[in-house]
Order: sequence, then structure tokens, then C-alpha cells
Amino acid sequence: MHDYLRPHLYTLPIHRAMLRAVEARLFAELAPDLAEPIVDIGSGDGTFVQIAFPGKHVYGIDPIRSDTYEAQRRGVYAGLSISDGSALPFPDNHFASAISNCVLEHVVPLDATLRETARVLRPGGTFVASVVGNRFPQDLFGSWLLDQLGLDGSQYGRWFNKISVHHNTLSRADWTARFNQAGFELVSCRPYFSSAALKLFDLSHYYGAPSLITRKLTGRWLLYPPLTPNLLWEPLLRRIYTAPAPEDAPYYFFVLRKRSTV
Repeated sequence: MHDYLRPHLYTLPIHRAMLRAVEARLFAELAPDLAEPIVDIGSGDGTFVQIAFPGKHVYGIDPIRSDTYEAQRRGVYAGLSISDGSALPFPDNHFASAISNCVLEHVVPLDATLRETARVLRPGGTFVASVVGNRFPQDLFGSWLLDQLGLDGSQYGRWFNKISVHHNTLSRADWTARFNQAGFELVSCRPYFSSAALKLFDLSHYYGAPSLITRKLTGRWLLYPPLTPNLLWEPLLRRIYTAPAPEDAPYYFFVLRKRSTV
């Protein structure tokens, strides 16, 4: 089985690496069954598709110009567009599949973007999306610590959602309802990334803060990947990477199908 943890440890700061590695494994498990062409809603800088979907015929769409230029430099997409998700520059029923990795929680307007995704997807086409759930703010380490101290942990959760630009942190039922309203039917929903893993994710943001400077100055998260201290974390992160799916979690992995009539 392909290992998606180590490539992320050589590419991203700890908090991103631990989460993206789990997501890459989940998406890659479905990749062989996803019909092409595929549209990636919120393609970013292309790192994720480069690792999880090598060789796949994927088109990227993202409103951030600098990230799209980086994705173009990587050469992993069959085509790229700088555009808002609520107005996709593709004809109806153009794509066989669609993917979106931890993007929809950032999107405004959400419903318009979901309807556009359904529009450009062929009837019966698969849409795979990972999203942030409603448990995210309360399961953070900072929220837990403040609650333990008798303070209001929800303030930390709201602050963290704000700096993360999370506009949509919905329950599993609410996400399912929004997908349904846009024209999708639920195939499966898998919670992932446990509450304990999220607490480490929260703490590691502060440990990895210098990578923000590296990214701004060099365009890369890591200054010299072959000597990254990320590898010191690998034994602990591998336990998170290989952990079975929890009964509920701060993140959800949805597999959806476009209804024949929308």
C-alpha cells in the first residue's frame, strides 16, 4: 500500500502534513474508481493532487491567483482556471467526477458553489468531498484547556475558526442536507481525524509557525526538506495516519452521486 504520510512530511509543516496525509489516503483509495475527467473544486497549489492523484486527468479551479500559478508550475493539472466556485467556467455535464479537499468550509456562497458543482458533473457522476464538521471548534486543544480551567473554551473555538476562515462548520446531517439540496444523493459519509488528533493538530500550529515565514520568503513551507525535523514526529503521526475511523470526528469524508434529475 502506498504511503502518503512521508511525502507530506517532506512538503508541509506538521499540522498540515498530519491532516493531508490522512485525507490523501482516503481520496487515493477511491481514485482508481473515479471516472475522468475530474474537476478539483479549490485546487490550491496542486500539492494534494500531485500526491494523491498522480497521472489522473484533473482540472483545477481556484480563486487564488498565486496558488493557481504554483499549481501550474507543478504541472499536475490538465487545465487550470482562476475563478469563483459559484460560477464555474465549464459547460453542463462536462466532468465525470469531482473532488474537493477541505475547501467547502471556506466557501461563500456555499449553496451556489454546490449547485455549480452539480451542474458541471454528469448525471450519476461521483463527487468526493472532505469537510470540517461542527465538532471542530470544541475539540481543539485550546478549547479543551480553557474549559478545564473553568473558562469559556468556545471563545477559542470561534477565534480559531475565524483565523482559519471557516464559514461552514456543519454537522453531518446539515452537510448532507446541503448536498441534497444541490442535487446530490449520499453514498457514504466517513468521520475521520479523532478528537485527540485534532488537539495535536491545534498545538502543532504553534510549533510550525516559523514555516509561515519560510513560505512567505521562499514560496516553500520547508527550507530544506531532506533535513526536516518533521521526521522526528513520524512515529506519533503514523499512529494517527493508520488509526481506524472514529464513530464521530471533527471532519467528514463524503462520497456523493449526482442525481439523474436535478
